[in-house]
Amino acid sequence: MSNNALESLSSQMKVMADMAAGQLNSTAALPAAGEPDFQDVLKKAVLSVNEAQNVAQAKVQTFSTGESNMTLEEVMVSLQKANLSFQTMIAVRNRLVDAYKEVTNLQV
Repeated sequence: MSNNALESLSSQMKVMADMAAGQLNSTAALPAAGEPDFQDVLKKAVLSVNEAQNVAQAKVQTFSTGESNMTLEEVMVSLQKANLSFQTMIAVRNRLVDAYKEVTNLQV
């Protein structure tokens, strides 16, 4: 994800936390029409991780059947990229769950 998307996501989460705490009214700082919303950013990230997993699996399949002149290094790099993107997605998910728990435990 780009820095702009992360900043937008962060600002949206802060606004929601402030709204839950009663510090803002519900129309205070909604995202502008041109900015991506949380759902779009999250969906694109999940689709990107899914695509990396699919590409890595396809490379493993073609390498194991010998259909291509692909090297083992290319396959391993692809697998590591897919693994890294998946681990990053898991870390982001864990942070989002923690943030959600924190917001739901706020005293109003």
